[in-house]
Amino acid sequence: MIVGLFGLGNSSDAFLLLRAQGMGVSPVHMLLLYAMFNAVEAVLAYAAGNLSDRVGRRPLIALGWGIFAVVYLGFALLSSPAAAWILFTVYGLYYTLTQGTQKALAADLAHPERRGMEIGAFHLLVGVSALPASLLAGLLYSKVSPSAPFYVGAATAALSALLLWGSQRKTDRPS
Repeated sequence: MIVGLFGLGNSSDAFLLLRAQGMGVSPVHMLLLYAMFNAVEAVLAYAAGNLSDRVGRRPLIALGWGIFAVVYLGFALLSSPAAAWILFTVYGLYYTLTQGTQKALAADLAHPERRGMEIGAFHLLVGVSALPASLLAGLLYSKVSPSAPFYVGAATAALSALLLWGSQRKTDRPS
């Protein structure tokens, strides 16, 4: 349920690129901007996986969603090209903390006899929430303001992070 809520505010990364362009990042630099985001994710992925094994999955995912909320709020409030570069760099940290860790948590929580089905259901939920999230973001971007989808994304991410953090159980600690 919490992953679905987060997913409803997590629209396509294309909106981040559109917003960065609106913040003054030239089309020529878009590829570099996105490459830098991916480089941050790739460089920190091993360390994040190691940290996930040591401190637990939920705290890392909640932290990642909190970072997402800050980044999206930054995209809503800030307007300079330098801000876009900083926000994309930090966005790479969100990806690093959450992408593999969410999959690991889904595997941890899945019943051994239904692991494939339950992991498949997790991915179905993530995928199904992407379409309405992007449709809503597109509607808000075009009809309200280019900042509007980022306020919604920040709010759903912050709420999701709080709910996930609050759902911690003693059994979630790594062994």
